[in-house]
Amino acid sequence: MSQTNLPRPYRHPGHAFLSRYDWQEAVDLVMLYVWFLRSEAGLSDQPPIDLAPIYQQFGMPEPLRAPLVDQQGILVDGNAGLILIKEDDPVVRRRFTEGHELMELLFDAQEQALAGQHPDWREAEKERWCDRGAAELLMPCSSFAPRLQELGMSLQTGRTLAHLYTTSLIATLLHMIQHTPDAHALVMWRPAHSRQDLANFGAAKSLSPKKLRVWWRSCSPGWTGGFIPKNKSIDKNSLIAKTYITRQPHTGSEEINLGHQSIHCDTEAMPIQIGDQSCVLSILHR
Repeated sequence: MSQTNLPRPYRHPGHAFLSRYDWQEAVDLVMLYVWFLRSEAGLSDQPPIDLAPIYQQFGMPEPLRAPLVDQQGILVDGNAGLILIKEDDPVVRRRFTEGHELMELLFDAQEQALAGQHPDWREAEKERWCDRGAAELLMPCSSFAPRLQELGMSLQTGRTLAHLYTTSLIATLLHMIQHTPDAHALVMWRPAHSRQDLANFGAAKSLSPKKLRVWWRSCSPGWTGGFIPKNKSIDKNSLIAKTYITRQPHTGSEEINLGHQSIHCDTEAMPIQIGDQSCVLSILHR
């Protein structure tokens, strides 16, 4: 084997990054780290982003597929670059998980650099930053945002960009919401009981039927529709409820009651299966 074909010795990506930049002064540390990974591996911002050059550049083993339960990925050993990925996840989900675990290496290095001091972030916050970094790694804003502006915010644009960047539809739509200047909200609905129903269950001896309610939501920075309460139910005559009943997509203009106010919006809704739950994914356009 020639010298040029020898595998590179492992370099911890997080340590390599922290040794080069004044990370305690960095305003947006994770985004700078994403740029560092892509730059070190000689990757452009054009889709689809191939993660293999990053592993090769840092002498990392390719992530191993494993029969994980209740987890999509695990950083087993940061000092060896060993990552496990849930073996039966779709390719697009595995790619996002790989991106997430590459972000975990930054926090792993930061914890070691703090030498026993308590980090200034909480676990849930760290997970959100890892997801944000994974999204930016796979869908660089520099190439993603112009395409989004050209195509416009819609479920069809989500499908188009998800195919182009080899990412899941939901991850792509969430990234779109964060990179549009206009007023949009992405809302996932599922059948559920209200908190009041559950609180009264003991006295009532029975539960009322589940209603279609907000599971989670993400609003664009320009959203003008006000606060969308989690677990808020939707009217049975709405396009969202009709989508759930018919299991067919619906679009149109309507008034939606969000609890404290009623807003007029253009609605796009599509049925979607999340695990064993039949749900509805919608975009509300103001």
